[in-house]
Amino acid sequence: MAKSAPNNRIREARRKMYRQVITQAAEAVFAKKGFADARMGEVALEAGISLKTLYATFPGKVELFAAIRNQRIDEVMALSSAVSEGPPLKVMMNRVRVTVEYLLANPDFLRIHLREGNAWAVGSGDMPQPTPDHWHANVSEQAKTIQRGIDEGVFEDGDPELLVKMVSAVYQVQLADWLHREVDDSSDILVERIQAFVARMLLCAPAR
Repeated sequence: MAKSAPNNRIREARRKMYRQVITQAAEAVFAKKGFADARMGEVALEAGISLKTLYATFPGKVELFAAIRNQRIDEVMALSSAVSEGPPLKVMMNRVRVTVEYLLANPDFLRIHLREGNAWAVGSGDMPQPTPDHWHANVSEQAKTIQRGIDEGVFEDGDPELLVKMVSAVYQVQLADWLHREVDDSSDILVERIQAFVARMLLCAPAR
């Protein structure tokens, strides 16, 4: 019994290490080849492990991609939750900042989605979508902030969930343009540009 607990901890630590190595390698492969053309053998080679070890950790490409995407969504949501206090406009602007900075800090994850040409707001194409719990939690958190802005008369009236999807579209177009043109704009400039688009979309028009 005394040896069992340490052995279990070692096995769990090894399992977590393999998952981290594999998901990092898979992101690089998916970003370069696209989900459809990527092969598990390429992921194993990038990770420096055997194909047997890869399949012992993830049963297939779909499960591997889903693990990456759900992990990234969880991380973005944690960052968003950390800036969820304050007036609705301030919260939305802070969420733009932390989301864009996160995506720029994880360029392989960003390229995976931009290269596939999928609509972030609704999901499309041949890539696996995030699990419903992850997706709905992400949309719901942002929709609550937008609804609060509508109730306070700061944001234009509208369907909060639809507005969340429109904000996602702004992210996608602006980030795709930035990546495609390979401009030298700093992350601060890109954040400010996206914040301006989102603010114009959400704010009530001034009275005339």
